[in-house]
Amino acid sequence: MNKYKLHIVVYSWFLLLLACEQDDICLDTTVGSPKIIILLLDSENSDFRKFPEGFSLRAIGSKNNLLVSIGDSIALPLNAQEKVSQFEFISTQSGEENIDTLQINYQRIDRYINRGCGYRSNFILEPTPITVLNPGNNWIKGFKILKDTISDETTAHLGILH
Repeated sequence: MNKYKLHIVVYSWFLLLLACEQDDICLDTTVGSPKIIILLLDSENSDFRKFPEGFSLRAIGSKNNLLVSIGDSIALPLNAQEKVSQFEFISTQSGEENIDTLQINYQRIDRYINRGCGYRSNFILEPTPITVLNPGNNWIKGFKILKDTISDETTAHLGILH
């Protein structure tokens, strides 16, 4: 009887190993959804990159500043559950905050990777990618689409003119 139990354990173990698939695990090398790369550009010369004085950034609904900088550009996570993401772009000059609330508009394309990783979203900017939610005395003067498809983080996608 003891030999019988050993066979059951060995066969069960073998079946368990066959039941697990390699795609149940998400490898560290699997690339997730890309962030949008934004350049802050001079409004008079859009080839010149320029950070505003006292610049900070905040996601709508958050009290914490969010500034993910990649050299002279900003990488922002887009909301993979929606077709818009909203941020407050803040310029502080002479102790006064000037907050421009921008909505980034995009289409989302989801691609299934595997059971372990789930889905990866790629994004395509709308023809009008930016909506200013608080018009008035804005320090941001406009925008420029540099690359409309957001599938990687190697090049800039959007330029903000100020």
